[in-house]
This record gives sequence, C-alpha cells and structure tokens, in this order.
Amino acid sequence: MASCPNLSELEQRTYIKFRTILEIPPKSIHDELATICGEDTLSYSTVRRWVSLFREGRTSVQDAPRPGAPKLATNNDKLSEVKEYVESFPHSSVEEVANYVGISTGSAHTILKADLELRKVQVRRVPHCLSFPQKAARLQMAKENLEIYEGSDPRRLLEIVTGDTTWIQFKPPIRKQDGRVWLKKGEVPPAVCVSDFHAPKVLYCIIFDGLGSVAQIPVPKGQTLTGQFYTDVVLPEVEKHYLKRRPKNGTRGHKILHDNARPHKSLAVRQKIKDMGMHEVPHPPYSPDIAPCDFWLFRKLKDNLSGCEFEDRLSLGRAIYRYLEVIPKDEYRKTFENWIKRLNSVIAYKGDYFEHS
Repeated sequence: MASCPNLSELEQRTYIKFRTILEIPPKSIHDELATICGEDTLSYSTVRRWVSLFREGRTSVQDAPRPGAPKLATNNDKLSEVKEYVESFPHSSVEEVANYVGISTGSAHTILKADLELRKVQVRRVPHCLSFPQKAARLQMAKENLEIYEGSDPRRLLEIVTGDTTWIQFKPPIRKQDGRVWLKKGEVPPAVCVSDFHAPKVLYCIIFDGLGSVAQIPVPKGQTLTGQFYTDVVLPEVEKHYLKRRPKNGTRGHKILHDNARPHKSLAVRQKIKDMGMHEVPHPPYSPDIAPCDFWLFRKLKDNLSGCEFEDRLSLGRAIYRYLEVIPKDEYRKTFENWIKRLNSVIAYKGDYFEHS
C-alpha cells in the first residue's frame, strides 16, 4: 500500500492521542496507521507505549525534556575557537586545547576528530631545512634532469654512475623491526644499544650504475674522504672498471651523479671527471631523498648486514662485496627509474609550493 510521506511521527502521535480518547485499542490504532502510512508506520510497541501514556493523563505529543546539561561544547563558536587554536599551535595536546577553549577533554577530542576531521601525526624529520633559494635550485635541477632523461630511451639511464660514502660498523646495529622479542605480560623488554659512536667502523665509498656495482673502496684507517683521495683513488677505480667493460670508450659519454659534499666539488675532482670524458649530473643541495645511494643502496646494505659481526676490515669488505654482487641487475636499474619518479614528486610538491609563495 502506498505510504503517506507527509504524516510525520508527531502527526502519528496526535492521531494516537485522539483515537485513545475514543477508547480505541492499541492494536486497532496500529492497524489504522499501517493502512495510512505503510512502511513509515510507528512500531506496535511504540503505539502501545503512547496509548498507555495518554491513558495516564499525558497531553503533549512532544518528547519530554531529558536530564543533563545542554550540548554547548560543539557549537559553531567552540568549533571556530578550536580550529584557530590548533592552526596557531599545531603541536598542542588535547588537554591544552580543552583548557584554552574552556571545555572538557572529551568534547575537545570529539571536535578535533569528528567535527574537524583532524588526526595527530608525527612530523617529517629532514636533515636540513632548505632556504628559499635552495628550494628554487632543487626545483630547477629536477626539471633539468627530467628534460634530459624522462621519456627518452631507457638505456640513457644506464649512462649514469652514482656513488657516495657511508660508515659501516664491524658490528652493525640490529634493525628496529628485528629487535622485537616475545615476552610474557609484565616482563620488561631487554635493552639494546642502538649505536655506539666510538664503535669500530670503516668509511666506505661505493659506486654503482644501472648494471650493478662499479667499485667499493674503503678509506684507510685514520683518514677521511678528501678531494685528493677521490681524485687519486676513487675515480681511477671507476675508470678501470669501465675500461674493462668498454675497452674503446671507457668512461667517455657517462654521467656522474653525486651530492654536493666538498670532496666531490673540489677543482681536482672536477678536472679529473672532465679528463675521463664524463659529465656531472646536477644534484640539488641537501637532497638525500633523490640520491640513489641514500634512498636505496645504503639502507638496503645496512639492513642486510644488521645483526652480523665482523672481526676485521677484510671480512667486512668481503661481506659488502658479496652482497653488492648478488643484488639483481634489475634492482640497480629500477633505482634509477625510481630516481625519475622522485624528481617528478619534487616538481609536483615544489611547483605547488612556489605557486602559493
């Protein structure tokens, strides 16, 4: 049967009231309402309850006022106050928001979560806060690299040689995800030293390209990586590798991508790179997120060595060499494809940033 869309709940209660005055039983009243309203009819239990109330002397068809304080915490004024406070002090706690606005912590939590749809997340920690000129350089260099490599023959990415240095301990600390242990309720988890600044370690310079590892060179004990060491030791090893792979051309036509550390930018290094027939790929300052060594290889290498212990520099070097050699060539190639994706993300984020600055 067709329902009556205009007969509201209050109107049905009014109907029940007058039919009750005429001493019509609840079942008959419910049947009559079902004939009129169809699916929108009040349930039989509701009809019977209202009939009982009207027989006891109730005259109003409105809901009786309920006990408790009126709901004032989430009105528009409070919402605006909370929003303004959180925008000004994004690190504030729920308790601080509640105290400032003058509401309970429960109400503040409801406003933040349900009404404003906010959630508190950990800030991204970056090694360096870039200045406006550095951000502009980052954007410009990303565009330059994409103009050269994106959309071109994928084999062009194989021309890029990249590398950097990293410290590797004789006993690399275990990864956070590997440090979990099974304990009974109430037991205290064991303490593990994350890292020891004075632990024995070796400074390694690792070079690779899209086909695999090119060179792994430990810096002698007591020394650090300098422009002279890079010129006299590292780059000749790179040249030696390519002369073996390409006897006629060697490193000519290849591009080298490394960060802006002083040893990489010294005049001697730049001259050596030029003499080798290589060209430098521009890399923006303080950008480890788009340096293949930082966002891929070093983390992968240290995760693999995690939990191992090496007696001397020789055994550590062998472990590093073995691991770099077993990484599939596809992974080396894909890291440069990921480099392109990261350059695109820089443009997507920084381009929007400069548009609104």
